[in-house]
Amino acid sequence: MQDKIDELILSALSKNSKQDVREIWDFLRDFGFNLSEDEIESRIARLEEEGVITGYTISVNTRKIPKRVIRVVLVTFRTSQHLPKRIEGLKKYLADAPFVLFSGRTRGGYDWICVQSFPSEEMADEESDIYRNLFGDIIQSYEVYDFIPLKDPSFHSLAYTDKEYKKFLDEWIPPFLPR
Repeated sequence: MQDKIDELILSALSKNSKQDVREIWDFLRDFGFNLSEDEIESRIARLEEEGVITGYTISVNTRKIPKRVIRVVLVTFRTSQHLPKRIEGLKKYLADAPFVLFSGRTRGGYDWICVQSFPSEEMADEESDIYRNLFGDIIQSYEVYDFIPLKDPSFHSLAYTDKEYKKFLDEWIPPFLPR
């Protein structure tokens, strides 16, 4: 079972998985926790053993690599008796695709949203044609938008804590705005 300290450790590691225990110790102190470095290492080891931490990865500065085309695909499905089986095929296609950043079923005006990254517009257009040919029988509407991000993708956004959220708001909300 994770507690607030574990959440903060995960948050710290999601920002930089190569930081040493001393940096994590400093981060925890900023939130009022004073653990020893051994305690922090023990918690990290436990999170790894429990499968909460499954690996360590890199963060790439996208400004230093060739520009990518980021595509957002919005799909609504056509009702069909074969829809559940075809969605399983779609899930496999998108799970295996190296160009998919995020993909998933939605509630609301669209049934599926997918965010993709391609080295070129030609490659993005080719994949779009293939996608519509493979899954056209279940697609009612298909919309594609090229997206120009202002901020690089951050997996930290999946692991920040309520304390970090409140700290951020305290820094940005002027004192005259009620909360």
